[in-house]
Amino acid sequence: MLKRIRAVAVVLFVLAYPFLSAYWVRQGWSAGVLLLFAGLCAWRGFKASQNAFRLGYAAGALLLTLGALIAGDAAARLIPAVVYAFLAGLFGYTLNSPPSLCERLVRLQFPEFQPGIAEYLVQLTWVWAGFFAVNAIACAVLALMGSEEVWTFYTGVVVYLQMGVLAAGEFLYRPFRFPDLEIPGPLATFRAIAAQAPRVFRDVER
Repeated sequence: MLKRIRAVAVVLFVLAYPFLSAYWVRQGWSAGVLLLFAGLCAWRGFKASQNAFRLGYAAGALLLTLGALIAGDAAARLIPAVVYAFLAGLFGYTLNSPPSLCERLVRLQFPEFQPGIAEYLVQLTWVWAGFFAVNAIACAVLALMGSEEVWTFYTGVVVYLQMGVLAAGEFLYRPFRFPDLEIPGPLATFRAIAAQAPRVFRDVER
């Protein structure tokens, strides 16, 4: 129960971050927020066992600290771009260190599945990696060059609509690709991912 509450809290925080960030910037709290994220990065790097993740988290902590000391408000607006870049890298990393991240997530509900699905999940992992990479660039450009209103709307509304359309499109396409496949409902899938995804991410880092 505690894991589910924590997972839901993390999801709600991520969803609300663009609006919270705009408020924090207006209140002059940008440096403190950046240092908080820098501390979280350093902690994740300490917990990771893979050298690639240790270096990545260390670089993230260093950049966030420098942002707090030098850039302030602009750096705080870059955090969504950093998050999406990290997710793109995480999905991409599992393509070279199988199983793919989508396969790891699917196995939360189905430890065994029919032939052909693993290959499809590799393709799906490529799609999500590309999606996050594109949005990392878009969020960075808007953070540096766009107005606060446009940045908030894109990072707080448009990106999540895109995620919803992509997830719904894949869910609708799946029966055509695998007509004999038993497909759980979206709510059951979301519950399984929300409850177990943090463990999957930790396993990838190790």
